[in-house]
Amino acid sequence: MHIIYLSILFILIGCTPNKAIDKKNFEEIIQQSTFRVDVSAPNLDKKHETSTLLVSCVDFRLRDETDKLMEKHLFLMDDYDEIALPGASLALVQTKYPHWNKTLKDLIGLIEKLHHIKRVIFLDHRGCGAYNLLQGKEHAATPEKETHSHKAVLDRAREILKKDFPKLKVYTLLMGLDGVVENIQ
Repeated sequence: MHIIYLSILFILIGCTPNKAIDKKNFEEIIQQSTFRVDVSAPNLDKKHETSTLLVSCVDFRLRDETDKLMEKHLFLMDDYDEIALPGASLALVQTKYPHWNKTLKDLIGLIEKLHHIKRVIFLDHRGCGAYNLLQGKEHAATPEKETHSHKAVLDRAREILKKDFPKLKVYTLLMGLDGVVENIQ
């Protein structure tokens, strides 16, 4: 009886009892020779093109929010590829790790040929540790400074892509840790 009440409680607060079990049994699950993940559509094996490439940050805190943005707000479920790098657009313009921008350009070129993408979305986020490490913490001393810093990087990333990939449309977004997404033009 307690299990039923706990299950109802978990459902009401937006969790499932399996979340705790999954984390507890990670090692057991990952060691299995095979396991099945539900696919989102039965015809995925027939798709070979996508409209969009998302370049996002690796930050674990925004994985669910990024998925929701792409699928529920931009309606791109099963219609985008994703590259996740520290700092998202910062990876293309920073100079400390020059191989990052070369790798990102190489990947964009390959994905353009492979999946015939028509657009790239750069999704930076507020409170980014990569920005703090590579730009200095003062870049985010105020929300205005943080917006300005991201805008400068996103503008530069857009310029680079327009030059190197003139057929691709480029969109630049900034997501807050509160889920608010700003269109940075």
